[in-house]
Order: sequence, then C-alpha cells, then structure tokens
Amino acid sequence: MPPITDEYMMEMMQKTKPYTVVILHKTLKMQEPGADKIVWEHGRRNFQLRQNGQLVIVCPVRDDSDVAGVGVFNTNETETR
Repeated sequence: MPPITDEYMMEMMQKTKPYTVVILHKTLKMQEPGADKIVWEHGRRNFQLRQNGQLVIVCPVRDDSDVAGVGVFNTNETETR
C-alpha cells in the first residue's frame, strides 16, 4: 500500500461532503398500544429516505441499551431536520 501523504490527504479533504448522524433513543411511548404501527411507518419513511438518496445508512439497534437506532444522512443538519 502506498503511504498516505499530506498531499493526498489535502486532495481527499477537498472531496469530503457533510454527513449528519442521528441517534434515536427508546422512550416509554414505544411500549404504548399501537406503537408498533408507528415504528413500522417510521421504517417506511426510512426506506423512502434511502430511495431518495438522503439516508445512506440506517441501523436499528436491538440490544438492551436505550438506543433504538442510528441513521447516517448525507445531508447537513438543517436539511436532515
């Protein structure tokens, strides 16, 4: 592998683009009746955002933490909101 030179890094830095990471946390509302339908529609929205090229990575989190999911958008913070 060739070394990563300062020149290479400067060139590549010019090609970077903004990403926004969104971390969704579990709440008590997720335990309410009908919440599964809301989560299902949220998933549908995620698929639409992926199809539109805005949501490049979506990761549901299924462990015992308070994190429900992580999304990486290739839009800036304002566009993501």
